[in-house]
Amino acid sequence: MLSPAKATHRAALAVVVLTFILNLMSRMGETFAVFLLPIEAEFEWNRATLSTVYGLYMGAHGVSGILIGALVDRVGPRLVYTLGLLLYSTAFFLAQFANAPWHLFLTTGVLAGIAMTSIGMTTATVLLTGWYRGDLEHWRPIAISVTYSGLGAGVILWVPIAHILIENFGWRTAYLWLSISTLCLAAIVYLLPWNRFCSPLLARTGSTQTSPPLKRLGILTVTAQPTFWPLFAVLFLTAIAIFSIAPQLVAYLVAMGFGKGTATIAYSVNGMMALFGITATGWLVSRFGSRRAATVTYMMTIAGLVALSLLIYSPQLVLLSIAILVGGLSQGSRGPIVSTLVSRLYPATTLGLVHGAVTMGIGLGGMIGAALSGLLVDLTGGYGGSFTVAVIAAGLACSLFWSVKELRNG
Repeated sequence: MLSPAKATHRAALAVVVLTFILNLMSRMGETFAVFLLPIEAEFEWNRATLSTVYGLYMGAHGVSGILIGALVDRVGPRLVYTLGLLLYSTAFFLAQFANAPWHLFLTTGVLAGIAMTSIGMTTATVLLTGWYRGDLEHWRPIAISVTYSGLGAGVILWVPIAHILIENFGWRTAYLWLSISTLCLAAIVYLLPWNRFCSPLLARTGSTQTSPPLKRLGILTVTAQPTFWPLFAVLFLTAIAIFSIAPQLVAYLVAMGFGKGTATIAYSVNGMMALFGITATGWLVSRFGSRRAATVTYMMTIAGLVALSLLIYSPQLVLLSIAILVGGLSQGSRGPIVSTLVSRLYPATTLGLVHGAVTMGIGLGGMIGAALSGLLVDLTGGYGGSFTVAVIAAGLACSLFWSVKELRNG
């Protein structure tokens, strides 16, 4: 029979596996990168219009963060996770009937963005923090990073599946199959033994944090904390850097002369590299601190962006491989850094609300980055402007870890 300590450790590990799998599901919305070209070919919409779909997806992801975070604090993860999967199923089911831009704005844009937030890191951070405290607190950065790596794994899984479905059945039927899949997953998730998974959340009576006693107060109190806006700015600028390129990546590689299959594989491998990079970030943070870990990842992001931009002048497979390797290893790595800082700086009773509010930075930055990128492509006929914006945003985000005290000492 296991001792209470070993039983707790085993249960905490099971929660990491669970949140990893659910994070993997949250990335189904990223499949729009491979839906973009067939939809563009059918309707002949301009790139700015299609980029707006992804922009709304990211915007809804961010704006809904506060509501989803507060909902997790109030009703717990079970209902929020199930709600997210049902929203994904509804979004994909309705998207198959799209005949006008606003149809996709509403479905794979707004509804999918809210779904991603519901089954993403806002909910997972609340669940993980409940388990990884006390004797297990020193494992929290690694636990959060492993869970975050599910985002990269989701790209590896869902993007190739969507590509295969589109190639064999067309984009409308592909959306139907994604809808059926998420509906089945919602039923499975709802039936899991959530009383066991959520036992630390049900048992907690207070916080052991040394941060200000926020208790259950509103968003104005949260945003008044000196640590909030630097964390928000990091995610906002990083999202601009990443999503100025990410939704256009497949189309960009095709425009550079690579085949659709190669472009899709590159997009998926980028996600696979993120899987390893995000996991390693937790170790880097626990060993060297947030500032050094963040600086390394931003240098890699900028190097990857520069290498991708050089494909304009030399579209070689070797250069593409280097860009995907370096950039992919850094993609998503700032998320676990910020989540770890949030879990340390704020009490457990408002953790969902705080994380959801900070996550607005990802959504708003992603919305601006995606929309601006599409506009620049339409105005200039090329991708140079998008890469310039991405590199500048990444550099500014990195500078915050050196100039802001709360981030520098985190």
